[in-house]
Amino acid sequence: MSYDTEHVRNAGDTPGMITGIPTFAELLENPSLASLYTSIRHSATATGPELVGSTTVSKKTVYDYLHKLEQAGLISKVDDDGGAAVYTAEEFKLTLTVRETEVTITPELIEVIAQKSEYPAIERVLDDYGIVTFALAYDLVKAHSKGDVTIRQIASLTDLSPGTAYDLVEELYSILDLGDGSTPTTYTPSDFDEDEGDLLGEFADK
Repeated sequence: MSYDTEHVRNAGDTPGMITGIPTFAELLENPSLASLYTSIRHSATATGPELVGSTTVSKKTVYDYLHKLEQAGLISKVDDDGGAAVYTAEEFKLTLTVRETEVTITPELIEVIAQKSEYPAIERVLDDYGIVTFALAYDLVKAHSKGDVTIRQIASLTDLSPGTAYDLVEELYSILDLGDGSTPTTYTPSDFDEDEGDLLGEFADK
């Protein structure tokens, strides 16, 4: 039977096993763990030996991470290939609400976070402003690629400096393959809507 309660909504017959909530948090802090999860997700399936051959961490670390991800319910064993377990990544949404601010962590965010050591602006925003600001900026950058907001408006809504906002837009454009391959368009003060206070609400309503 299906059920809905205050804390759990489930359309299936039984709830899935999720025992490693700290692992979800570690995905936000540990690029190597995030990269391993992302590699499995992109490959559809992967074995331990395949992952050992494609990662920069040690063999022991790979298997420690696989165990941790499996215990957290983020990956599952689906087959056996000559004695090596075959894993697939599970899709997820982890939604947190703190002080009336809700943030949802998704595999798409984890994929970007996995690359933060290669992109200074992403690492700077995550380290200095946190996941809520980064997730907001991520969504606004995608809106920017559609022409819905300017870089100056992104800076205003996230409290980032215009320079940091521009760098973040440029890096996310590269990772997410947004735009036409050119660098993001800059804007002068005359392009900026003085009545920006309602912009975030308007964006959320779309």
